Amino acid sequence: MGRKTMDHYLNSEQLFLFSLVTEKGSFSKAAKHANVHVSTITRQIDHLEEFVGGKLFIRSTHYLGLTESGQYLYEQSKGILKGMLNTVKEIQYIEESKSGVIRLSCLPTFGKLIIVPTLCKENKKINITLNLTEKLVDPIVERLDLAIRIGEQPDSNLYSKKIGVQTWAICASPKLLSQYSQEQISLFNELPLIDKCSEYNSICWNGLEKSNYASARCDDFHAQLMLAVDGLGFCCLPNWVLASAITDGSLIKVKDDPFGRNDPIYALRPFKKANMKVLLFMENITSSLSAVSTII
Repeated sequence: MGRKTMDHYLNSEQLFLFSLVTEKGSFSKAAKHANVHVSTITRQIDHLEEFVGGKLFIRSTHYLGLTESGQYLYEQSKGILKGMLNTVKEIQYIEESKSGVIRLSCLPTFGKLIIVPTLCKENKKINITLNLTEKLVDPIVERLDLAIRIGEQPDSNLYSKKIGVQTWAICASPKLLSQYSQEQISLFNELPLIDKCSEYNSICWNGLEKSNYASARCDDFHAQLMLAVDGLGFCCLPNWVLASAITDGSLIKVKDDPFGRNDPIYALRPFKKANMKVLLFMENITSSLSAVSTII
């Protein structure tokens, strides 16, 4: 007996079929109820008897009853099967619940300007854990429910859903615009720009900074937005960064993105089937990004 438990474990299917046979009173009735062949049940009961090391049923042509060991196993199996059923129900409740924890990774500015406002206005029952980072973290390794990424994604073992589109626009504060004529602005030459630069190229202006000059440089979109609102220079930023400032009049759209950038925004998840709270939250983010697209 001890030797068998090293390479074999009590099979829940065998235990269920054993209880079903006991309650139905025959192998054939149990097979019909479970929609399986009688031979399948016979084989599983044989394996179970081999595992426990004793006979569970007294079988004859006209009689089927439990042995002493079978009666004991049946009484014990009631609690085991009930516990398993309750566990399955709890898992189903978790999967179907609209509340609970969502673990999400995204760019810091995206989290502040899109995720947090979406969370605050849509669902107070969601407890979100935000990983705000510029790094492309692996949702599987980090045990995340979602990772928000912008731009086309390489093939991977993650499941993606497009939730929005990132476009760009050039904006400035009313105060700054009052200092330049329409002609100067239309020529877009020798103007102060707020830039986000890497060592090798300009992420925001894509070369336009060469005919102008940088009044400030910053590696954070949100900080760039605040500098632009304060009137330090023209900014070229994604639509989801600019939307709130344009809505309240802090910034005015000067022109569309000269380069016509149009990047998909994806929600990546580790599992093909998302649970209910993740599905609803993705819908809420999609709705927020859709509202942004109507503003700018």
